Amino acid sequence: MLKRLTYYLKIVSVILFVVFICLILEVVFNCGVVGISFLFICTLFILINIFTVLSRKRIYKEIISYNLISFAITFYLGIIVIRLYTDYRVNSLIYTLNYDYFKTNFIIIDLVIIEIILNTLFIYFWDRKKKTS
Repeated sequence: MLKRLTYYLKIVSVILFVVFICLILEVVFNCGVVGISFLFICTLFILINIFTVLSRKRIYKEIISYNLISFAITFYLGIIVIRLYTDYRVNSLIYTLNYDYFKTNFIIIDLVIIEIILNTLFIYFWDRKKKTS
């Protein structure tokens, strides 16, 4: 029950992840190279999650911590989006956004997503090797 719940929570969180990315696209493009690399890594994250759903491997549904990490990264990005849209100074014409804050968080998210991608590939090949043995 808990395994299935975390798996579906991961799927919903990936959908929210795409929505959050769309909400901060202007900031992403204004961050220059860091923003573009962030967008590229996020695209890989979305594709790897589509791969895990389409592969229909049970191992992706059974590892609770793997599914919770995807939820956690979406939650973290949600905090960044909420901070962007609820900061009262964003509406001010004389206030300029501090893009260093976003660049730092984009780098953190990039590193976590790279680890998720590597973990996904490791799980895929480990499970494949286990079945052939």
